[in-house]
Formats: sequence, structure tokens, C-alpha cells
Amino acid sequence: MAKKTANPTGYKSPPTSSKKTPVTTESKDLLRTIDSFLDKRLAWLIWVILGITFLFSLILFDSRVSLSGDDSFYIIRASEFIHSFKYPGFQGPLYPMVLSVFVAIFGISLVPLKVLSLVFVIGFMYIFFIAFRSRIPSTLLVITLLALSINSFILYYASQTYNEAFYLFMQIVLVLVFFRNFIDTELAVDTKQDIKRHLLLAVSLLALALTKNIGYSAVLAVTGYFLLRGQWKNLLYSILAFGIVMIAFQGVKYLLWNDGGLQFSTQSSSLLNKDYYNPQAGKEDLAGFVTRIIDNSNLYLSKHFVSIIALRKAGLAMTVSSMVSILIYLLSIGSLLITFKKNKYLFFSGLLTGAFLLISFVILQTKWDQSRLIIPAVPMLLLMIFSLFYYFSSIKKYKLLQLAVPLLALLILIQSLAVTAATVKENQQNSGRYGRLTPDWKNYLKASEWAALNLPKEAIVACRKPSISFVYGKGRNFYGIMQLPTYSTDVFVNNWMKDDSAYVLFNYADFNGKQLSTELYSMLKQNMTAMIFVGDTVLFADKIDHKTKTNFFNELESAGLNYISSANTLKSIINEGKVVKLYYPDSLLGQLQNAGVTHILTANLRRNTSRKDGMIINTVERYMAFIQEKYPLIFTKVSQVGDDNNEPATIVKIEYEKYGRSVKAPVLK
Repeated sequence: MAKKTANPTGYKSPPTSSKKTPVTTESKDLLRTIDSFLDKRLAWLIWVILGITFLFSLILFDSRVSLSGDDSFYIIRASEFIHSFKYPGFQGPLYPMVLSVFVAIFGISLVPLKVLSLVFVIGFMYIFFIAFRSRIPSTLLVITLLALSINSFILYYASQTYNEAFYLFMQIVLVLVFFRNFIDTELAVDTKQDIKRHLLLAVSLLALALTKNIGYSAVLAVTGYFLLRGQWKNLLYSILAFGIVMIAFQGVKYLLWNDGGLQFSTQSSSLLNKDYYNPQAGKEDLAGFVTRIIDNSNLYLSKHFVSIIALRKAGLAMTVSSMVSILIYLLSIGSLLITFKKNKYLFFSGLLTGAFLLISFVILQTKWDQSRLIIPAVPMLLLMIFSLFYYFSSIKKYKLLQLAVPLLALLILIQSLAVTAATVKENQQNSGRYGRLTPDWKNYLKASEWAALNLPKEAIVACRKPSISFVYGKGRNFYGIMQLPTYSTDVFVNNWMKDDSAYVLFNYADFNGKQLSTELYSMLKQNMTAMIFVGDTVLFADKIDHKTKTNFFNELESAGLNYISSANTLKSIINEGKVVKLYYPDSLLGQLQNAGVTHILTANLRRNTSRKDGMIINTVERYMAFIQEKYPLIFTKVSQVGDDNNEPATIVKIEYEKYGRSVKAPVLK
């Protein structure tokens, strides 16, 4: 049988006897008085808090998808899993698997899928209460839950199909499992119970890791707890149990999907790059990671965390503050030190949050800068800061600081309520399928719907935001052009040096400034292999057969065209240190053809959503432009949504047959 740990909370619950107890110095403490008051009312207070959470979640409920499109990808993966049994590996498979059940029942219907997130938020709040009740002072429990129940940043995810709500739920389930099995019963247990509790912990850890890759940080928190508490047997067993469960899962995944790779292998490699979207920039070095930690600490602590708890006004103009970041670090470390002695439950919670944040600060690209990325850490971090003031003020000479806990809580509650009220007002104005959307987005979404309703079933439409188009197109197949692929200039130069055929480079401006014969112009377009950007200069690369190159050069000179015919000349231009990018039109077209793309949705999505200044997200348009340089008649307009002067969205058909469907992308390395 398991032995109960002798008061691991460091907190004495008030006596339940009806007899009057003598008044002691301790019972006169402000916080102890509040604890005693709340202890007797927790049974109904939790339902009030859940009611507040539910009410504000409904008021803030947003039936639209977010314009980032990331939340829609979870719906796509859920649909692919339930309809094609495709393993949803990227970003964690567990949430899409759970979501797929509701996709099977309701289809691609946003409201039912979003309600599921509301259920997870309510579940998180309730299990948070169950996990910490009687294990931490009631003052800390109630003020933390109240602060969360009216926090618009947290409640935003109660109506989104991001996996934040699900992660919060799975994280608090892990916490409850750990509390009940490893702190409540911290001493001797029999072998059978020991194996059972370690396997249960391992399954909980794996479930969290399968929700988000950052969930693996919880493994560090668990092993760190056992290490710091000197529980060597638990440390060994937990590692072995997690290893066994992980191997079993990998085996099942291999049998069902022929996929034996680790979940985070591909993404982790990209996260170690200097630039996530540009692998050619190389891997981050030690100095770069140190800089990342510093910059991300400033972004996510002094900017996002402080604004989430309403102590700063959120907005685009928000700046970072190293002093605020340092202060939060000091408060967090102080909380870990004091809870190590005072309350093991809070100490583990601090380790869990600390591991999450530190690993996040190492792997996150600073350009991402989104509050969403630390939402799972906010509840525990807020609890830890409250805990520091609570336990520090219990020291006799610092007793005056007891006022800090209710005052800080009151400040956060009032400020959070003000922020939430403003968000509610804004949300009411944004109601409806296209509520308050700017014309660029309205036209894009309507064009997605038009494509789903009017194009043949076998048509595949390429676009910039395929996940959003998928949702508004009711599950229609959209292909994403998320970035413009570039290729290695070194490979191009080396191939030129050893190839029997010759490349000829033209300056783009010079090429378009000459009066060329139809035959020469057609030949130049037909032979175009690549476009090379060197700083502000654009070069065409034509590949000419060795046997005919002399005659070709003569024609160029007759036409007055300047050209570069030496690979060494290009190499010297590249070595000048300017930014160089190389694109192959045939490769770009080949990607679309190999994916079966028949149409393209091109739009005028603003870079700055609040300003119509002509600056748009032009990834798709640039992709098309490079193809059109070689194949000028390949695109035919099929439909347009919106006036020409009001940020229209256009659907074009790719006329492969005009140039023969034998166009193939070259094999490039």
C-alpha cells in the first residue's frame, strides 16, 4: 500500500471541528483568513467560476477561421485522417485524430468543431480546480482561476480550432496524474502499483507530446523533479516507462502507416536553422541560440505575457523591456526556490512551465512573435508569481507584503475585465461569415467558395492560404503555394562549367528594350532555363546547344543584345556579395503539374491588414510571373470576384496543352 506524504503542501487547512479554536498569531494573518473563508465555499465557487468562463466564452465566440490559416490546417489533417487514414504527423497528431471524429459527424462545419475547443477549455478549468484543490492554498487557487475565467486571450482559444485548448486540457490531465501518483503517494509503493503509475505517467507524457512537439518539455520537467528531489528509483522507472511506451507507439505507427520516423525529426531540423524558411542560410550557432533566448525572453515575457495578464496594453506599437523580462525571471526563480521547500505541487508546476518556456525560447524564430506560442504556459506562470508573494509574505518580517497578493490579483482582474469588455464589443461588430473583413479577404474567401461550387470535382486550385480555402470551400482540394522555391547558384555555375552546352545570360532590362524579330524572341523564350536575381539586377539564362551556339551568338550581336557567355563572369558577379536568388520556370510549373493543379487563385491580400497601400502578399503572383516569362499564354482568366479597383480575387486556368503537357521540371540538386 502507498503511504501518504506528510503535508507536501506546506499549507494547513482550517480545522473542520465546530469547536472554537484559540486565536493564534498565524490565524490572524490576512492570507490565512482569506484561505479559511474560501475553503468553506470552494464547492460552489468552482461552479460560479465555470459559469463565468462559459458565459465569456460564448460572448467572445468567433465562428470564423483565423486569417493566419494555421487553425484550418488542423481541420485539413483531421479530414485526411478520417477519410484517407493519412497520419497527421506535422505539429502533433493527437488533436487532429480527436477532431476527426467530429469532422466525420458534422463535416467541415466550423461551429461544431469550435465548440469542441470550448469543451476543452471548460474541462481544463475544472481539472485545474480538482488538481490543486487541497494541495495549494485556496487563495492562490481561486484568484488564478478567476483571472483565467475572464481572460480574453485564453478564452479566444475556446472558439478556435488551434490545438491550444486541447493542449491546456492534456497538460492539466498530466499534472493531475503526477500529483495523485507521485506527490500524494511519494513514499513506498508495491511493485505492481509502481509499474502501473509509471506507465500511466508515460502515457500522459506521450499524449502531451503528441499534441504539440513542445510537449516533450514535460519529460524534462518530470525527470528534473525526480532528480532534484533525489528520487532515483522514480527517475529510472520514469525514463524506462516512457521509452517503452514510445517504442510501442512507434511500432504501431510503423505497422499502420509505414512511418517509423520520430514525430519532431523534420520540424526540429528546420527549427535549428538560422531561418526556418531558408535552409540555405545554414544552422544556428551557439551565439545565435543565446541571442534567440534573450530576444524571445524579451518578446514573450515583457511583451506577450504581461499583455496577456492585462498589465500592458496589447498592440502593434508594443515594445520589449529587458528589465521586465529580468524581473519575471527573478520572480519565477524565486518562486521555484521557495516552493521547493513549501509546496511540492507548485514546485512541479513551476518546473513544467519553466521547461516549456526555456525550450520555446531556444527553438522559436524571433520573427514569429505570437502570443499563441506561450498560451499553455500562462496559467502556471501566473500561479507561480502569485505563489512567490504568498509564501514570501508568510515570513514574519515580510508579513506586510501579504497585501500584495490580493492587490495584485485585484489589479489583474480589473484590467483583464476591461480588456475583455473591449474585446467583446469588437467581437460583436465582427459577427457574421464575413463580418468586418476587408475587401481583400472577402473577395479571397468568396473566390474559394466559387471554385468549390463551379469548378469540376477533379480540379485542384493552387492558392496562398489553402487551409482557409479548404474550410470555406467545404473540403475542396486546394494546393498551397506557401513560398517561392529558390535553387543553388553554385550548382548552376558548376553545371555550366562542365556542360557541353553553353548558357547565355541577358540583363532583363536590356532584353525588353530591344526590337527583336519574332523568331529570335520565340527562341529566347523557348530556351529560357532560369532567372537569376543579383541584387537589383535580373538576368535571364538561356541554354544553347553547343553545335548551334556560334550562329546563335551572331544573331544576338546582330540584334544588339548584350550577353554573358562565361560561367566565370557570373561567378565573379555572385562573389560581389549581393543577395542572389535563382528560379527555374520549368521547375515551378512542374511542381504544379506533378501535383495535378489545374487552376490558380490569385488575390490582393494585404501585407498590413489595416492599410490599403498596394503592398500585398504576392507569393502566388510572383510564382505565376516566373512561369509566365517563359510561357506567356499559359494562364486564362476563368472568374473574378470583386472590382478591379477593390482588391479582387481571380481564378485562372493553367493551359498546359498550349505548350504540351510534356513540360517537365529538371532534376536539380
